[in-house]
Amino acid sequence: MRHYTHLNLEERTMISLCYNKGLSLGEISKAVGRSKSTLSRELRRNRNKQEYVAATACKRYISRRQRTCRLDQDESLRSYVIDRLREGLSPEAISLRLKYYGHLEEIAYVSPESIYQWLYRPSQKKEKLHKLLVRGHGNRGHRKRVHGSKIKGRTSIHERPEAAQDRQEIGHWEVDLMAFLRNSQHMLVIHERKTRYTAAIKLANKTAAETLKALLNFFQGLPNDLLKTITFDNGTEFAYHQNLSDALEVPTYFCDVYASWQKGGIENMNGRFRRDLPRKTDLKAMDDKEFEQIILNHNLMPRKCLEAKSPIEALAKYLNKDIVFLFKRGVALHL
Repeated sequence: MRHYTHLNLEERTMISLCYNKGLSLGEISKAVGRSKSTLSRELRRNRNKQEYVAATACKRYISRRQRTCRLDQDESLRSYVIDRLREGLSPEAISLRLKYYGHLEEIAYVSPESIYQWLYRPSQKKEKLHKLLVRGHGNRGHRKRVHGSKIKGRTSIHERPEAAQDRQEIGHWEVDLMAFLRNSQHMLVIHERKTRYTAAIKLANKTAAETLKALLNFFQGLPNDLLKTITFDNGTEFAYHQNLSDALEVPTYFCDVYASWQKGGIENMNGRFRRDLPRKTDLKAMDDKEFEQIILNHNLMPRKCLEAKSPIEALAKYLNKDIVFLFKRGVALHL
């Protein structure tokens, strides 16, 4: 089956030569290799009063196809999208946020594909607005795998309850460690699977004892119904997991060796944190208020998987407090 293609400049030049010689549609059709209906439509749309000029026809064709985008027509929508992109939201998250809450801020809806297309238009490319999009890294290769886990008493992630695996209920946590400044400083990341709420704690060192102390301080402050399971990777900093399990009366689970992707929620969150906390960051020199603000900003970030809610909004809903944070007004509405 032959697919339809638009007329190009070469074909329009041939049409111009034939038409201006006074040839019939049938004769032009044979010369150009196009149907008479295509030629009739082209002449009706793009010819001048007396003649058909190929260059003019091409300009009319391009002008007709470059329709004005909603983002170019609506100043408030355009400003909203650019501001959210600068804050780190993806086009998908912006679109979902507008779908559910745009009416509260009197901002029109726009699809994520429209945002992408607008960003890559020539006018926006000149302003380099496409650089506001988050870019993924290339493949980094693979480490040589020569040994298994040295942690004793591990329970496999494959034995974790189905409710944790499928995010059916709140209270299932994943824990990981992030390294900074040539692996001399470390941050403990604690992530709740259903709401995607994430806490982060600066560590004095990455020993198992220091890690255990930080985890106990965090989890002992939670209500019992918010703590059901904890999942780790196979870093030796989690060697005292049994002590944690006994103290909290909560089961712990471990990913397979070299399969940290099995706790993908926290791995995704680590990538988000890296936008503001690259590996060269000096955590000890960073002010605590600045550090806490970075963590808070990520917990206020709307997520596609949460139907445009932020992790804090999702957690609040579980606690029977329906709130929506509005970017434009800068306040929280209790609905």
